[in-house]
Amino acid sequence: MNMIQIVGIGLCGAVTALMLKEYRPVFSVCIGVITVIVIFFRLVNEISYVFDVIHMISSHLSINTAHITTIIRIIGITYLTCFGSELCRDAGQNAIAQKIDLAGKITIVAASIPILTSVLNVLIGILP
Repeated sequence: MNMIQIVGIGLCGAVTALMLKEYRPVFSVCIGVITVIVIFFRLVNEISYVFDVIHMISSHLSINTAHITTIIRIIGITYLTCFGSELCRDAGQNAIAQKIDLAGKITIVAASIPILTSVLNVLIGILP
């Protein structure tokens, strides 16, 4: 995907949302959401490529695939949290955006527990 196309889609969506904001604020938010979704779906191939490369690298190295899967899940949670909270902020719902951020942080901590446990087990094995 050409970055110029993505920027063009974003600018068109932003200008349209800005023009509608004064007359129809609800439509303005909808245009913003639709623009972000269109940009996301235009990036699906690049996201898929990144995941394929990560899986290829992990298959050539002796890395536990469960850890790679956990890291990919954490990255996904991070992007999804950012996406949701920014949409809420754009809609003027800062309190909801903050709760989404908090939920994302808690979910990331919970998802990282298996990796933390593995690190602690390695450290315990090293210590006399």
